[in-house]
Amino acid sequence: MSKVLLPVSAAGSGAMLTMALPDLIGADGALDHAKCVIIGASGTFTLFAINRFAIEKGALQAAIGSLSAGIVSVTSVLLLGGGFFTATYAGFVIGETDRLRIHEYSTAQEVWVAERSRAAQDAASAAPALNAMIDDLAVKVQCERVSSCVSGIGNGGEGDVFRQLSGVLGNARAVRAQLAAGQDNENVVAAQLAGLQSALRDTIADGSLSETERRLQAEQIARETAPALNAWEQAAPLGLVSGFVSQLLQEGRSTPQDRLLASYGAQIASTVQPETSAVEEPPVFPSPTGVSDTLGYIGHFLPIALLVAVIELILPITLWFYTFTDLRARLEHDETKPPVPKRQRRTSSPKTKGDRHE
Repeated sequence: MSKVLLPVSAAGSGAMLTMALPDLIGADGALDHAKCVIIGASGTFTLFAINRFAIEKGALQAAIGSLSAGIVSVTSVLLLGGGFFTATYAGFVIGETDRLRIHEYSTAQEVWVAERSRAAQDAASAAPALNAMIDDLAVKVQCERVSSCVSGIGNGGEGDVFRQLSGVLGNARAVRAQLAAGQDNENVVAAQLAGLQSALRDTIADGSLSETERRLQAEQIARETAPALNAWEQAAPLGLVSGFVSQLLQEGRSTPQDRLLASYGAQIASTVQPETSAVEEPPVFPSPTGVSDTLGYIGHFLPIALLVAVIELILPITLWFYTFTDLRARLEHDETKPPVPKRQRRTSSPKTKGDRHE
């Protein structure tokens, strides 16, 4: 069986490697395909030679008692089979793995946009409270200037309290203007992203595209998407509102004006959902898929991985162990078998001269 299995399995492994190499190295011409054939043929010869030496020589020496022969033969079978398995499996699934990674990027981008939209809605919900604060604070600033109605000190004027409240009022109006501009930008960018996301989904699902064409088109869409995502992230009206609220709350509560500003901050903060107050960075388009990336998806391609592993790794190492155990059992049987006594030939006694005479 070993004399049949070894060449057959080596030929099968070499053929699979030859078919997998063009996708693995991105063969793009006759010369590249010739390289794949040469590598496949060389790999087939090497696999057959190493496995044959390991099984016919290494297993025998290990059964006799040579530990180093056992370690070297088993290690060589595992390393060579593991290399063949990794290259063949990766070549078979690298294109589909790349498609899955691009699809995951598209999904992550849609999730990010959804979270960003939810954050924008939270920022928009803070607008009424911000407007109410501006209206009330404008009245308070004017009242403080006339009669010191906020601080209760003096009879008006443009003192420290007036300047503090006027500064906060100016900041609030700037936040409101930025919030309005950010909301307008949100609508424009959201429509642009929706179109780009639809184009990316169509590209991923287009079965007429080759792996190279699909990645090139997806990268082009990603390049067009990145500026929109960055513009959306830089607008960040929710972060602007949150920062302004923190400024109001940090004023303290030691004076009447501080308590007034803190109450404004609490009212605005109550309209913003804390779980959506921070949005992560937008996703990054995946780099070109490599062998290590395909190993991360081995669960998705488990049937293919098992088939390749059985042919290129499990079969030769199993054959080695079966050969080793068989030889070892025979040797132990021979050692415990009682020795068979040797049969001695009967020799006739020499005749005397008198007998011969008679």
